[in-house]
Amino acid sequence: MTLSAPAAIDTDSMASADTLPFGDVLAGVRRFVSWLDRYGETSYDFQTFYASDLCRNIKALYYRKPLLGTIAVSPIIFCEAFVPSARSLFWKRERFPISDAHFAMGFAFLSKHLNDEGYYRRAFHFLQVLEETRCPGQDRYCWGYPFNWGTVRGTIWAGTPLITTVPYVYEAFREVYKIDNNARWREIMRSTAEHGLLDYKDFKTSERAASCSYTPNPEQSVSVINANAYRAFLLTQAAVDFSDERYRKAANRNLYFVLESQNPDGSWPYATDGKRDFIDHFHTCFVMKALAKIEALTGDPECTRAIERGVDFYVRNLFDERGVPKQFSSRPD
Repeated sequence: MTLSAPAAIDTDSMASADTLPFGDVLAGVRRFVSWLDRYGETSYDFQTFYASDLCRNIKALYYRKPLLGTIAVSPIIFCEAFVPSARSLFWKRERFPISDAHFAMGFAFLSKHLNDEGYYRRAFHFLQVLEETRCPGQDRYCWGYPFNWGTVRGTIWAGTPLITTVPYVYEAFREVYKIDNNARWREIMRSTAEHGLLDYKDFKTSERAASCSYTPNPEQSVSVINANAYRAFLLTQAAVDFSDERYRKAANRNLYFVLESQNPDGSWPYATDGKRDFIDHFHTCFVMKALAKIEALTGDPECTRAIERGVDFYVRNLFDERGVPKQFSSRPD
């Protein structure tokens, strides 16, 4: 395909006291691309320290018997914190759909803004990979982790769809579709949206709100705030893309669950199950990012207020006195 030339980019006018110069940003992105070329497209997740049967069982022991489990898990924690290169001793490098989706989006953005067909081809490559790595045995397109993930509620087996991964892949297909109008990408977007709508269970939490499951199996985890925020965004975007009110209605129920779960101080617990009420840095970011995307699509004033309260809490409670991010403002029990 041939990309049409974009308007000329005035790099000088894009720089200001509050932003990085465009040239510096582009140079940084290109350094990252060079690193990716050297390192390759497979990697590790921090959870893969526990992906083997042995380490997953040690983690399960920690959940069942914290004192004994702490002793057993300590060497793994030490390696995770101080010897990250030891990951190769615990598990293998793998492809992660959430990474491939971000690579596809990144190269799609570069292709559009730099009018570079080479970057488009790289985005196209990652969509082909995502087609091949969809969850097996599922009627609709969906994605999850490629390893067995031990959680407090049991093991989520490799290939189980995760609502925290699926929206990123939907966005990846959407961004490349905006470039090439390939009907195949649109078809996969529709299938992914149907998965998001039909394959997760909703549980009513108020007259207008419902909490969705983290996976299609509701016994594995429910009432997780960031999972509901992810699904609310996915279905809100799909409602816009396909003019389908089914998506919007389901999205709104999950959105209202997120809004109603916000604490008076502006924070969100990880979950509302009474057991996982810790408040941490990156799940707070996940929730606010999803709300910001929904706000951009809908202009919902309730979203705006929740984001403002969340940002206020975030700035006041999730950085230390040096301005360094803190992992928790309220730790797990």
